[in-house]
Amino acid sequence: MNVVTFFILEWEPVNDRLCRIRIRGKFRNLTIISAYAPTEDKGEEEKAEFYSKLERICSRVPKYEMLIIMGDFNAKVGRVEYRHKVSGKHSLHEHSNENGSFLVHFAIRNNFYIKSTTFPHKTIHMGTWNIPGSTEVNQIDHLLVSARHASSVIDVRNSRGANCDSDHYLVKAKVRERISRGWKHRAGCGRRKWNSELITSPEGKMR
Repeated sequence: MNVVTFFILEWEPVNDRLCRIRIRGKFRNLTIISAYAPTEDKGEEEKAEFYSKLERICSRVPKYEMLIIMGDFNAKVGRVEYRHKVSGKHSLHEHSNENGSFLVHFAIRNNFYIKSTTFPHKTIHMGTWNIPGSTEVNQIDHLLVSARHASSVIDVRNSRGANCDSDHYLVKAKVRERISRGWKHRAGCGRRKWNSELITSPEGKMR
């Protein structure tokens, strides 16, 4: 029986909206930030303060660690074409709300990728919050990962079968650590080879 052991390096309850944990990984360490953003009806100043605090926490994470931010952002991320490079094109929502715009701009400024709107799942597997008193769902819980490690997150979807006594569905992600590949030479641009015959020849010794 194989037992996988994770080593918790740090744990920091920042405030009532943010919490950080740092875990030792096989190839690199992993920092996970749990977030609960202000609701849509809150003022812009409170939202800006939340994202400013989140940025300060992210700036303290070592450069080469994998950084994941996950939680309830109360954010609808729209399927807008110019945002596909940062949020994908498989969001449940066509248009963003104000919180969605805050989240996207945060991702752009800090070089993150919103992976929760990247994978082409059925609608039933995309909604994360059931609107009270209706059967309608919104996708407002998200997962972001630092862009340099975006390929390590291979799936994100909800888990409707888990009973957690909440109007939110659990969101699960599959993460696979990968070692960065070495730089590859372009075709026709291989390593430079020395002409050993020229080096040992009388002509080469004269140069």
